[in-house]
Amino acid sequence: MERMLNLVLFGPPGAGKGTQSENLISKYGLVHLSTGDILRTEIAQGTALGRKAKEVMDRGELVSDDIVIGMIESKLDQNPHAKGFIFDGFPRTTAQAIALDDLLQRKGTGISAMLALEVDDEELTRRLLKRGLGSGRADDANEEVIRRRIQEYNTKTLPLKNYYSEQGKFHSIEGTGSIEQIFKSLTERIIFLNAEMDLTALESDIEHLDLTIQDFEVADDIAPELLLEIDAIKRAEAEEAEEEKEAKKQAGRDKRAVNAKQKISDAKKTSSSLKKAAKSKPVAKQKQKTIKKVAPKKAPVKKVAKKVVKKAVKKSPPKKAVKKAIAKKTVKKAVKKAPLKKTIKKVIKKIVKKFTPKKAANKSPVKKTNKKKK
Repeated sequence: MERMLNLVLFGPPGAGKGTQSENLISKYGLVHLSTGDILRTEIAQGTALGRKAKEVMDRGELVSDDIVIGMIESKLDQNPHAKGFIFDGFPRTTAQAIALDDLLQRKGTGISAMLALEVDDEELTRRLLKRGLGSGRADDANEEVIRRRIQEYNTKTLPLKNYYSEQGKFHSIEGTGSIEQIFKSLTERIIFLNAEMDLTALESDIEHLDLTIQDFEVADDIAPELLLEIDAIKRAEAEEAEEEKEAKKQAGRDKRAVNAKQKISDAKKTSSSLKKAAKSKPVAKQKQKTIKKVAPKKAPVKKVAKKVVKKAVKKSPPKKAVKKAIAKKTVKKAVKKAPLKKTIKKVIKKIVKKFTPKKAANKSPVKKTNKKKK
């Protein structure tokens, strides 16, 4: 069986489900499956399922899910080339929804979506009371009965909404406004569903390498939408990459700014420390003092040698050194008093006299006289 558009149309009493169901059938060529209509048709035709259903109804009991599913299967088999089905009034319970999924799976198809017309309870009550004026239906004329019907619908359909929501097939449609506006909302959602199903089918065929010309036509139809989506993804990725790049640059700038601030702070602390040190004792003097403490004063070698020599001379001066020193001293004094030659002679005599040993007194006076004469 080819891919089909199978819709479960839901809506509380007064939501306009019947009107919108007819519009959808007309636009998309769907087969209407109403359990009430199917039961009446099966009973009227006297089919095996019809007779079985009549026996149950005659006993005042509800027709079982097995009988209803059997009738729906018969309807599916009667329309093998249908573009799809719209299920009206079925399923009503989670068990029926599971049974319907099993049936459609055996037929190679499944439920495309559950479209639920959502209308405020007060608006529903107003619509049904207005409809009751013309229809003559007793259940549309009593407000208390209307509210009870709405409450029963909400209670029973909630589990079904949850069931199809878990499958990603539940779609809420705004049911207020004109018939045209509501129908437009339904068709827009179906366009989305068709595109989604086309894409899913195409992906499945590509995976199994079982492509046909029709598949390529479908791919060509949805290509512009896919290209737009791809472009949007690329732009988003480019923007994200640019943002990440800018964030890294900003982080670098922030780090450099923090380092600069730290350096300035350190420089200020160092400057402050130097100023305090300069006020108390200059650094150069402090270093000099430290050096002096560590290395005690030592006199130069020459000065030490001279000092030692002087000490040694004082204790036991050599004869030559004494003579030389006395001679120098005597000469200096004599130079001040007399001319150089006389002074020298005089000094020599004194030195000779001083250091010459005394002789005997019996020197001949003749010799003295002779020396004077000379």
